[in-house]
Amino acid sequence: MSTQTLGIIIIALLILSFIPNAYMLYKANKEGTPSTRFKLMVGVDAILLVLVVAALILLT
Repeated sequence: MSTQTLGIIIIALLILSFIPNAYMLYKANKEGTPSTRFKLMVGVDAILLVLVVAALILLT
């Protein structure tokens, strides 16, 4: 497996993880409940996504 293929697989998994977390964060904010867990998970997903994309760009 090449680096690009592995990177694309990881990006797809991160996006699949990011979507439900972002939806739950939106839903929790709409209801007015504290949502520290969802904020943290969305932030971690976003940081990992940026790091993987940056690594792919730098390694190719």
